Amino acid sequence: MTSLIFSSYDEVELASKINDFKKEIPFKKKWCKKIILNRIIFLKRNLKGDITNTSHFIYEQFDLFNHTRSLLKSKKKYLICLGMYHLEALEYNKGKNYVTPFLNHKNKTLNSSAYLTLISLQPENLNLLLDYPNLILLAGEINLMNIVHQKKLPIPTKLKDWIQSKNPSIVKLGIKLMSYYNYTNETQAILNHLKSVDEKIRHEVIVAVRQLFILDTEKILIEQFDKEDKKNKIEILNTLASIGSEESEQFIASLLTKSIDSDIKLKAVYSLSKMNSVYFENKFIENPEIKKMIKHVKIPSI
Repeated sequence: MTSLIFSSYDEVELASKINDFKKEIPFKKKWCKKIILNRIIFLKRNLKGDITNTSHFIYEQFDLFNHTRSLLKSKKKYLICLGMYHLEALEYNKGKNYVTPFLNHKNKTLNSSAYLTLISLQPENLNLLLDYPNLILLAGEINLMNIVHQKKLPIPTKLKDWIQSKNPSIVKLGIKLMSYYNYTNETQAILNHLKSVDEKIRHEVIVAVRQLFILDTEKILIEQFDKEDKKNKIEILNTLASIGSEESEQFIASLLTKSIDSDIKLKAVYSLSKMNSVYFENKFIENPEIKKMIKHVKIPSI
């Protein structure tokens, strides 16, 4: 199979080699088709250079597209998702029409997989997600961001509309994409979501403030701190360490005098150390707990 992939793309010659190969293996057996298909996908995803035409030709010559279509017609959810994965992994755009019907499927898993598969096959349709009605699970979000990174997609034309969506998953993804594309045209709209009832959206805003380096938000984040859960408090400290001034130093130092969660306290020490590497030289020298944390920050192995 590897030698076939590396063959020059001459359809007549390649077809002849494939026919010879077929005589050596029971390629009509389902288990054999699975092995061949998995090998094509592995090589397509891991070899450098463009082998798309060759892999598609081999895929078709082994009648594997029909195998994928049979999976998409299955009544079993995991087999349908597997069929979509084949098309996505091979970038087999000819199969998109078999995925489109699942955009309106009542099953949320199939619905989500269909959207992500079509976006992968037709990256210019990233704005399809604007109409997505359901919550996107973490796995789907990671998958989408992988598509954006790997295919180096252009910025969606309607990105500003994403953070106005009624679907919190789309809002969250919109903020994440704005950070990725360094999109600074909607900074106030991003900040408005600090008032969101969804702590995950607020978390994404806090991260975006740091990644987009949105200035004049220091006071806002300090005021927001006590309203957040542990995860978001830690993220605020991370962000203040990047954009904060003396006001943030004073705020974080005051946290260290309070009885707070030890993870938050350790993050506060990290943040202060990042903002001002000499801050602790004459501070908290009488506090054994803080002294231990300072040593850990300076020498992580301690």
